[in-house]
Amino acid sequence: MSFELAKEKAIRYIVIAKKTECEVRKKLEKSGFEEDIIDEVIKYLQKLDYINDTEYVDAYIRQCMRLLNYSIYEIKNKLLQKGIKKDIIEEKLQLLYESDYEKNIVEKLLKGKLKSMEQLKRKQYLYRRGFRCNFDIID
Repeated sequence: MSFELAKEKAIRYIVIAKKTECEVRKKLEKSGFEEDIIDEVIKYLQKLDYINDTEYVDAYIRQCMRLLNYSIYEIKNKLLQKGIKKDIIEEKLQLLYESDYEKNIVEKLLKGKLKSMEQLKRKQYLYRRGFRCNFDIID
């Protein structure tokens, strides 16, 4: 199969939504393209800035902060599942570690979803979701 065909397939795939390098690579492998053609397509798309894992991580973290109530642990795991390199993830999550992000999310959950739960159940729920902040605010 040719470079042009692989490039066209990859572009159609990423037009719908931003994708990571790993996701595009898997899609092309699944379609039966050879490794050297896939590498060439990935380099081409990166050169055009259609694939940029660093920007993807920034956008994903912003989305999680605005719309989702994910803990830092959950964000990290979701990004690892998408094939993002660990060093990129750690670099971008450093700001969340230094901020009150998790504390604010826990407070938001306590006012909403966890409001009617008993204290032990609240702690268990938050712990299972990966929140590692000080649970004194629950008491």
